[in-house]
Amino acid sequence: MACSKKVNRTAVAVGVNLGTNMGAGVQYQMKDFDLVGNVGYGLLHGVLSVDAAASYTVTNFTINKVRIDVTGGVGGYLGVPFTTDGDLAVSVIVPVGLKYSMPNKDVPLDFYLRVSPGLQVLPELDFVWGANLAVLWRFN
Repeated sequence: MACSKKVNRTAVAVGVNLGTNMGAGVQYQMKDFDLVGNVGYGLLHGVLSVDAAASYTVTNFTINKVRIDVTGGVGGYLGVPFTTDGDLAVSVIVPVGLKYSMPNKDVPLDFYLRVSPGLQVLPELDFVWGANLAVLWRFN
């Protein structure tokens, strides 16, 4: 069932996050913004990868009566090495992306695609990026 209206969402969604941070994703959903967190394996550097961000709905568009939200936000990233010779990484990230919430109450899924450019502040200043595709189950 396609719908151009914004889906009434409940407070929490949990699922799988695929991309530069492979692991689990969680969202705490509010009216126009979400708090998003991911924890998993960082594919780019082989570290325990943790990120969190506030993601705002900037605008939306429809394709064949399906509403797609355009999001932007700000957050942080932490990369913890698995070995003693690795460096701890800390970054400020700016995730931008697309989000679709299925209006079906029997299958309440959220999908998002995000790209997260950022500025690494530890161990040295550097440009960083991440990209994720996630599928999350909204709990009723």
